[in-house]
Amino acid sequence: MMKIASATVLYVIAGVVSGAPSAGPVLSAVSDTARFSWEVPQGGLGPGSSFYTVSPAGVTVFLVTGTGIFLPTANYTDRLVYQGNIAARNVTFTLRNIQTSDAGTYTCGAGGATIVIQNCGQKLVVLGKPITPGRPVSTTPVYNQQVTLTCSSTSTTVPGDHGLTLTYTWQRNNTNITVTSPGSPYTFTVSSRDSHSYRCRARESQGLESEWSQGYNMEPQYGPYQISLTPSTSSYTVTEHRALPSITCSALCRPGCSYRWLHNGTAFSSGAILSLGQADRSKTGSYRCQPSNTHGSSDSGTVSVNVQYPAYVSMFTANSHNDSLTVNESDPVTLRCQVDSNPRSVIRLLNGTEELTRADNSLTEEYRLESADCRQRGNYSCTATNNIGAPINQRVELLVKCSPRPDETLPQQQKYASRLGGNVNVTVSVLAYPLPTFTWSRANSTSQDRTGSSSRVSDISVTARLHLTNLQLQDFGNYRFTVNNGVGDSVIFTLGIVLEGPPSTPSNVSVYPEGPFSLRVSWKKEFNGGATQTFTVEYSTDEEDWKTAGSHEETGRGNYVTSVIRDLNPDTLYYVRVVASNKFGSSNYTEHVTGLTEKKVETQPPSSPAGLIAGVTVGLLLLIGVAVIVVVIMAIKGYKCICMLQKPGSTVTQNAFSICERMKPMRFLIQQMGTIP
Repeated sequence: MMKIASATVLYVIAGVVSGAPSAGPVLSAVSDTARFSWEVPQGGLGPGSSFYTVSPAGVTVFLVTGTGIFLPTANYTDRLVYQGNIAARNVTFTLRNIQTSDAGTYTCGAGGATIVIQNCGQKLVVLGKPITPGRPVSTTPVYNQQVTLTCSSTSTTVPGDHGLTLTYTWQRNNTNITVTSPGSPYTFTVSSRDSHSYRCRARESQGLESEWSQGYNMEPQYGPYQISLTPSTSSYTVTEHRALPSITCSALCRPGCSYRWLHNGTAFSSGAILSLGQADRSKTGSYRCQPSNTHGSSDSGTVSVNVQYPAYVSMFTANSHNDSLTVNESDPVTLRCQVDSNPRSVIRLLNGTEELTRADNSLTEEYRLESADCRQRGNYSCTATNNIGAPINQRVELLVKCSPRPDETLPQQQKYASRLGGNVNVTVSVLAYPLPTFTWSRANSTSQDRTGSSSRVSDISVTARLHLTNLQLQDFGNYRFTVNNGVGDSVIFTLGIVLEGPPSTPSNVSVYPEGPFSLRVSWKKEFNGGATQTFTVEYSTDEEDWKTAGSHEETGRGNYVTSVIRDLNPDTLYYVRVVASNKFGSSNYTEHVTGLTEKKVETQPPSSPAGLIAGVTVGLLLLIGVAVIVVVIMAIKGYKCICMLQKPGSTVTQNAFSICERMKPMRFLIQQMGTIP
């Protein structure tokens, strides 16, 4: 019996096509043994006919006679073992030591090799090792984008219409990769910027594998990242005209990046190095490096540059005028100052040396005159400093048109006294802008020259003078002084020339307590009669026994005089009067004015809250009672009283009656000026 070598059958394709072999193909590797088996179609072999099996090359492999005798041809004697049964229409045999030349379709013949039986036979597929693939081919790999690797091999299995397919397996850095589809190409998302080596090999379905291809070193491309600046300082503060450092920008990117710098978001320079050179104020701001390549751009961190410089007043205006402004009196005026500086400045708006307003750490400041006054004319200035360099100053002139009026900052006199044959200088100081013209006149005739003269005191003030000499009786009386500057109506002043004599009676006498032992007295001085006057203060408790508290000589300062009466009794009502005198005589006494000294506060040990409340209540009742009694007494005597009641022990206005003046008998008026807590 012939020994049959085992055959490796890899795969039989199922299905029969009309006109094709009746069984699926037999798969075998070179040198293996193939086993064929198929059925002869019903009616395919006539009675007594011999059965032929024909090789793909058209050569008879073997025949089986009608009597069942098996006869192999010479070329197959040593390789073929028949196992079929023609009576059962079964053709089965093995063929060992398969060669590629054996591949092809084996067909059936009836009574002769050329008499083909349809749908009878079987295909032999001789498996070959796929050709080693070439180095994988890739589209341009980009980080975080899809890339496709292509692997290509060729089947060596015969015949060419074997119907088997090639699949591919992949390795990255010699490690297997699990892919969803084993075919080629291989598409995936690049998840790393690092380089990796890829290789592939081919495998035929149910067949053999190729060798691994050569490795493909994939270097993904990517946009810029890991941006760094050298030096790494994030902010610089320098004074103007000092040197700024150069900053180098670098980034990882493939292909290499180009660089540009942005200043406050706007393109500033190109290149990896930012060279700012000498600092000037225009270079203040934020800088960012922006590397870019074909795959995008990115920004570095921000570098802040703070160039400091001295203050500069860029604008100072009055009602938007930057040099000089003329307004009418009562017009509003807005002063506005704008400063350019870094750091911000201390800004002061001044009228001369008087500070109107101030702003710290600011670039603007504003001040508004709601109603311009004649005296607010002048040079206004804005000063600014930020401790870098010297303070800066800018001015604007304000001119205020105003009608004439007395200059109250200078002494004004309405009466002048002289003797017969004497001389007198009459002066009037007037505020006005523009400066006015003036004339002197008199209703009655006089022998005096009324031309007069004037002298300028300031840009808005003038003093007019009229010099009268050798005065006669007809020269005494009122003189008129008319002033006009074209703004508003003319203004007329009336001044009197009188004969020298006693002073006028003082007026507006007031008395205020200053503790339990003294009273303060004030009064308005009147015309002195042409000579220096002296004021005498007298006081009494009964309006009969008057005592002198002191005398005060007239000075040129102010219109009011004050004096203090000391060594008085506490909680006592005093009557006070004032008289003026000069070398020509005395005035009348003023009307009596009253003042009540404060109570003397006794030191007592602390008492309980209830006792304190009771004591305060009793004290208030006593105070009210005293006040009522005094008012009644004064009413009987014929006085009018103004009553001011205040908290006991206070140092402010504790007198019960501050002003009293003679009334008709039996009539009085009580006017309450305070409240009792």
